[in-house]
Amino acid sequence: MKYPAIKRRLISGFSIAAVLFTLFFLMPDIGIPFVLAALAVVIAQEFYNMMAAAGEPCFNRYGTLGIVALVFVTWFSGVHGGATEGSWDAVVLFLITIAILLRQFPQKANPHPLRTIGFTLMGVLYIGLLWNFLTKLLLFARQEPVEGIYMPGRWLLLYCVFAAKFTDIGAYLFGCVFGKHKLIPRISPGKSWEGVFGGIVVGTFMGALLVLILQKTFTPLGITPLRALPLGVALSVCAVVGDLTESLFKRASGVKDSGGIIPGMGGLLDVLDSLLFTAPALYLYLRLVN
Repeated sequence: MKYPAIKRRLISGFSIAAVLFTLFFLMPDIGIPFVLAALAVVIAQEFYNMMAAAGEPCFNRYGTLGIVALVFVTWFSGVHGGATEGSWDAVVLFLITIAILLRQFPQKANPHPLRTIGFTLMGVLYIGLLWNFLTKLLLFARQEPVEGIYMPGRWLLLYCVFAAKFTDIGAYLFGCVFGKHKLIPRISPGKSWEGVFGGIVVGTFMGALLVLILQKTFTPLGITPLRALPLGVALSVCAVVGDLTESLFKRASGVKDSGGIIPGMGGLLDVLDSLLFTAPALYLYLRLVN
């Protein structure tokens, strides 16, 4: 790729990172679910637009409403309800599933009702369920605050973003310079094995470096510099899988990008796709392994 294109992608990427970093570290708690919900709306619409491009009709308003409800219910139940937050997630998923099924009943002219229901629910799961783990990360340790750490959930989100986005950056740069062996051409012709391994190395290194610099912050949360190495590899692999998953959707839909709101990078989902897999992986590590 030519230098101007690389420059444009880097400027867009670092600008988005700076804005999100500022928002999540400086805004009061009450603003967090609104930002998460707003971002979820954008990426949900991009996903459903891809489905429309593939000729798959969806109840995108119902799906998007369910995704937004997941964010708000998880946040406010986590803030006020403590251990019951997971139960409310299940309630929302149950209600939105029923609503989508009921919405199909009066639709007489749809020759493929099962596909409509299936792709609508796919949006709820792919965007809503996975994106909502960012909400859970931000709530982590809120009920039992870790002494001496300011806003532990926000630092966890920062680590997650570091691992995911530096994996993306490393994969992109290594792929451009050294890429010779195609990864999965039928899904993403531009990705190479060299890019994947380069991305894993860069993502793991940058995540471990962040933990090393901020040991006093991350060690009480169960992420030490030593643990950050295998954890970083796992998160980087998840980032690659997240990127490939969205590439699969784009390939099946016949579109190059999920949208066009970010110069040089496409849609917001093109930028945040890796987070959809790294956030759940980090959260599950903290809950089940740590």
